[in-house]
Amino acid sequence: MESRLTGLKREGDHLRFTWSDGLASALSIRELRISCPCAFCVNEITGVRQVKPEDIPSDIGMKDMQPVGRYAYRVLFDDGHDTGLFTLEELRTRCQEALA
Repeated sequence: MESRLTGLKREGDHLRFTWSDGLASALSIRELRISCPCAFCVNEITGVRQVKPEDIPSDIGMKDMQPVGRYAYRVLFDDGHDTGLFTLEELRTRCQEALA
């Protein structure tokens, strides 16, 4: 059985994710912005990241986070960026890595 996202809560400058198998982990909003997978942030042909960590303010915030179907979330950052879709699979992997 695949683990499902069962909880999502904003905690200051982090998002806390809880999964059906008991895994719970917090991800920084800034790290999510830095790792945005959209075509603006990552060149679609070369795969080279166009947005560098130093381009992202340390105090970046999030306006909203919206589900996209049953497979992803769209994050609306307060710098106006809102085109990245973070799949549940990617979020799960990031949560596991944050605990490692």
